[in-house]
Amino acid sequence: MNLPHGEYLLFAKECVERRGDYVVVHCIFPTNPTLAMFLEAAAQSTAGFNKKEDLKRGFLTIGKDIKILNNIVSKEYLIHVSKDIYLGRYHQFNFEVFDKETELKVVNGALTLQIEV
Repeated sequence: MNLPHGEYLLFAKECVERRGDYVVVHCIFPTNPTLAMFLEAAAQSTAGFNKKEDLKRGFLTIGKDIKILNNIVSKEYLIHVSKDIYLGRYHQFNFEVFDKETELKVVNGALTLQIEV
């Protein structure tokens, strides 16, 4: 994925599925992730909506209703992101995080990005 993050903070590695307003992104963390790291990974995962010729930069502005649902024991996850609301330059997304190996949902929530035009 084409993101301006340094390797240590680049959690989103590959978009594995893209369908309209829905993407699934494979994320790998250097350590067991914290809630803040999941939020950042979900924000990075929204880049899966961009086509290579349509790259845009976004800034995480709000995380909302984020909940840890199960124990966090892995470093690899699949993050499912769906587009929700568009208000000018502000875009809200819902996300769910699944352990890549067990497929157990571990986190869900919403985030808002300000997208540069």
